[in-house]
Amino acid sequence: MRQKMVKNIFFLHATLFVCLCFLVSMSDPAMALTCKATPGKIPVTIGYHGTKVKVEGEGLATQDVVVQISSKLGSAHLKYKGKAAGIFWMKLGNIVFEDVPKVYLIYSTNDVSKILSKEECKEFSIGYEALEKKAKIETNMKDFDRDKWMVEFFKFMEDENLYDEEIGQIKVDKKSHTYSVEIDWPFQAPPGEYNVEVFAVAGGKVVDQASAKIQVEQVGIVKKLSHMAFEKPALYGIIALVVAIVAGFGVGMIFKGGGAH
Repeated sequence: MRQKMVKNIFFLHATLFVCLCFLVSMSDPAMALTCKATPGKIPVTIGYHGTKVKVEGEGLATQDVVVQISSKLGSAHLKYKGKAAGIFWMKLGNIVFEDVPKVYLIYSTNDVSKILSKEECKEFSIGYEALEKKAKIETNMKDFDRDKWMVEFFKFMEDENLYDEEIGQIKVDKKSHTYSVEIDWPFQAPPGEYNVEVFAVAGGKVVDQASAKIQVEQVGIVKKLSHMAFEKPALYGIIALVVAIVAGFGVGMIFKGGGAH
């Protein structure tokens, strides 16, 4: 009887120990990846010229992480140049890129092509190559080279500070299972909602992910002028003309005054 009681007590203690281990593992920060963008709302004012955005989180159970920020898919219209009649260089036509984000920023601890398989990149739409495969192109150009013009498109968007690929800027703390990266938010990014995605990567695969949102919105006089440009274009044009005349008059007076000395 006493031996049976000892067994029951042992079994009870063992069960409590297993449950405790399970609860501890569930509360481990490495079990739940999180994502937070600060600021979550970016106001566009008269003096706005971009800002700093910090993306951070906890629960990172891997050494490698990818942070990806993108806008909704849309279209981009570009013009291409060529020789007219084989003599003069001029704009000959348009190239329309469909199903591409207007803003695409990607940060990673290591080269994405080295830490993620092509299949994973395609499935989660990570990296330029994944964007290229989704993009559709319309043009009247003869002998159109898709690969060449996709490269040119990426270069153009990078020059406009709307696309960027950065390696090694993410800070990872293995002890606290946290990560963070500070981003120079481009002032060229148009108002709208942006999706922030974080991927924990191990063994060439995405093993965990989290997301957040960034809202860019016009405020104050910038918002009023923007609405006026669409709702009352005639009035907006008159105001713009008056401002241009006044500004020109002011510059003229400055130079005139300077020349009198």
